[in-house]
Amino acid sequence: MRTCAYLLLLPVCAHAEPALLRSEGVATTADGRVAYREVHWQQGPDEGAPRWVEYRCGTGQPFARKQLPATGRPAARGYSLQDRRSGQAGTLDVSATAVQVQWREAGDAAPVQTRVALPPDAVIDAGFDAAVRQHWDILLRGQPVTLSFLVPGRQRFYPLKVQYRGALQWQGQPAQSFAVRLDAWYGAVAPGLSLVYANADRRLLEFDGTSNLRDGKGRYPQVRVAFRNPPVPASRSQWQREQEIPLVNACGVTAR
Repeated sequence: MRTCAYLLLLPVCAHAEPALLRSEGVATTADGRVAYREVHWQQGPDEGAPRWVEYRCGTGQPFARKQLPATGRPAARGYSLQDRRSGQAGTLDVSATAVQVQWREAGDAAPVQTRVALPPDAVIDAGFDAAVRQHWDILLRGQPVTLSFLVPGRQRFYPLKVQYRGALQWQGQPAQSFAVRLDAWYGAVAPGLSLVYANADRRLLEFDGTSNLRDGKGRYPQVRVAFRNPPVPASRSQWQREQEIPLVNACGVTAR
């Protein structure tokens, strides 16, 4: 009887989807104001699992969503984005050799569509996070890593250099710090960014640099995004409820 019951459960187990993981980050400006919040969803712990990101006003209403499909190449994954606040929208489809870019920088901008060759060291959007983990041991030995980062609004890849800065304590936990700059002659004058990762699980704790979202005035602000807590399991019904909330076209925190 016990064996029969087990066999009856096999089809259910075989088709069960991985648990959803949810985490949150808070982006603040230099004066300490909350610029926006990030809610990240991931289907299971695998680096290449499907992901979703929702961007919310400081008061909680969502204004942008990003969807990242499953991939075998997490550092160079395509995505689709809709930002109701700035009107920015786009879809990036990645093949083995190229990226098909469909992009609109703002609501009143003309959309562009182009095909960009995919370099071997390509990094796209949040894939930068995966790339740091992939090169973790090399970086901690003090060897810088150069990557090609796609800027979809300009339809081209730019060389970026990642450099290890050292160990530190981040809110009481051991962590590692990295610096990122354009690996070109203009890198000295272009804004850089810094990243902090947890020692224990190599999880991103802090991003300090230029946001990848335009603010209410159409600028890319400098922000510090802190991910204080690790991802936690969450129900698919909660994910569904959050995805169904309509996007707003303005945030009070960025209206000034």
